[in-house]
Amino acid sequence: MAIVGIVIAVASVNLIPSDAQVARRESGLVALAVEHARDAAWFGGRPTSVTFEAGRVREWRLTGASWQLDAERDRLLAPGSRVTAIYVDGQPFKPDTRLVFLADGLGVPFRIALEVRGLPWAIEGDAAGAVSAMEGG
Repeated sequence: MAIVGIVIAVASVNLIPSDAQVARRESGLVALAVEHARDAAWFGGRPTSVTFEAGRVREWRLTGASWQLDAERDRLLAPGSRVTAIYVDGQPFKPDTRLVFLADGLGVPFRIALEVRGLPWAIEGDAAGAVSAMEGG
């Protein structure tokens, strides 16, 4: 009986992630979505952007004079997750602002503040194109 109790205790810890684990995973997924948009712009030769609206992360491509949604790169944020602020080159932007990546590979520093299950996280990008997720948005 004791062995069964230990197995159940270990399994429940692994099956039910903590808020911190969910926040780390979700911020990592958002960082990957941003990196994908950056890479798509660099290697695709045309501007690409991401937006955070209605609880979603969306990737867009500039086609001619209009932005076209890439439906394959559209995903819901995890329940209890939201973008609280976006800063580009230190200036605040509205959370529904389009974060644009240009094909020339030159970037402008940005910060996306997230709240995941009440925990603050951030995604930061620098002028060289590096993107990272960190605790404490």
